[in-house]
Amino acid sequence: MNIIEMAALLSVETSKIGLFTEVDFAEMERKLELEKHNHPDLTDELISQLFDALKNHSKSFQAVMNNRALFNFFAKKNLSKKQFQEESEIEDKQAIKGFIQTYLIDELNPIVYDKIGANDFQEIALLTEAHQFLPDRVSEKIIYYATEKLELANKALKPPFGDFSKILYIKDANFFTFLNGFKNETIEEQVKALFTTVMNMYIADKSSELAKRTFTAMKNYHTLDEQLSKNIGMLKESAEINYKPFAVNRKKYYWIYAVVGLILVIRVSMFISDISEMNSQYDSYQNYDDYEMQSEPRQIDRYYTDMKFKIDSFRVFLADYNQTQIRRLTKLSNIKTGQNPFETFYENQPTGESNNYLRVRNTSNYDVVLLENAVLYDSIKMPRTAHFIKAGESVAVNFNNADTKTIFNIYMGKKLATFQTESNHLFVRNGSIVEYRFSELIPNVKEVLETDYVFKNDADINFVNGHLRIDSEGLIEN
Repeated sequence: MNIIEMAALLSVETSKIGLFTEVDFAEMERKLELEKHNHPDLTDELISQLFDALKNHSKSFQAVMNNRALFNFFAKKNLSKKQFQEESEIEDKQAIKGFIQTYLIDELNPIVYDKIGANDFQEIALLTEAHQFLPDRVSEKIIYYATEKLELANKALKPPFGDFSKILYIKDANFFTFLNGFKNETIEEQVKALFTTVMNMYIADKSSELAKRTFTAMKNYHTLDEQLSKNIGMLKESAEINYKPFAVNRKKYYWIYAVVGLILVIRVSMFISDISEMNSQYDSYQNYDDYEMQSEPRQIDRYYTDMKFKIDSFRVFLADYNQTQIRRLTKLSNIKTGQNPFETFYENQPTGESNNYLRVRNTSNYDVVLLENAVLYDSIKMPRTAHFIKAGESVAVNFNNADTKTIFNIYMGKKLATFQTESNHLFVRNGSIVEYRFSELIPNVKEVLETDYVFKNDADINFVNGHLRIDSEGLIEN
């Protein structure tokens, strides 16, 4: 809890800040005392800080409340721009920085640094809209970590290659939106170096899914160099043309396919010349000797071809351990339906509800973790995210990648916890505790977990008489 959350809890009108009377403060205190029953972290010290900020720093308080990025971040809301007054020019930005440093720094630092460490840039990408109001020390640290992320990605994408699973944020548009807020010449040079490395990878393998998605995400970075922006756009379009196969549907309109195919051939030939020109522009950044060029280029990124082994290992970790060896068990009691319990493998956070989602209900007496996967290159399963569903509850699963096939695996049990066993298959969170898994499993958990499901409509998951039962129209089981 922080003072902005408290102001939102009280429905404080931004326009009235600075005009409150002692009667108003007494009424606020009365309401907050009542709210203590629902909010254990609402302390007398925080109430005192709220009143001090409202009385002595009303203009800065008002500015933070009226700034959409700052308010949503600290109040943990997602209000639209229409719900805020049109911002006027802020004359004293240093005062707002000092206000955040005094009253909100304990809330700001852990969230920002934890999010960057977890490669979760969605929330802090929105915060960067208000980067000019962040304390200087915070901005300096963020720039340092951003540069470090770019250097790590650039190094991992060059032979002998690093662990691609550690740099998947380069496919995330939020990462490059986040970079926009703190853009300077150093970050620009790092982005330019990363672009060149990915370009070399794309030249070596035109079907690279990683290159295609990186170029698409990179378009969200507003470059200082106009030519770099044009080059990113050209490579993005070229990669999309080369990656997506020309699919024939059931109707045999062959003349249409011939025309479209001819257009694609012409555009690809144009991009070949564009790429040749770009190579000369970036001689100072690229080193073709560092990137292995083969007569038969690698058709699929090595990260994807290694994924089956990693998924199999994670399944062993989840379901094939010796329950008599369990020790140092700590139960996870505060997880809610819809959250992702994992950090080490299915590490992406679930997206919110949209107009394109399925409702999955858990009607069993067991808890469920629904593992969501994308299928690339027709056969390679890529972990996307995981959805925890308590017994008797349901979750909305949003499909956020329309160009990939989505399949699900089902993990069921009771008492989600962290614990140790003697297994060699081990996944550790933040280098300290073992990843969460069920300490009590359904009888045939391995068989259930290994089965792939394709949901076409809403689904009900149940476990009856030792067998998994799924009620869903159009269900496909592999």
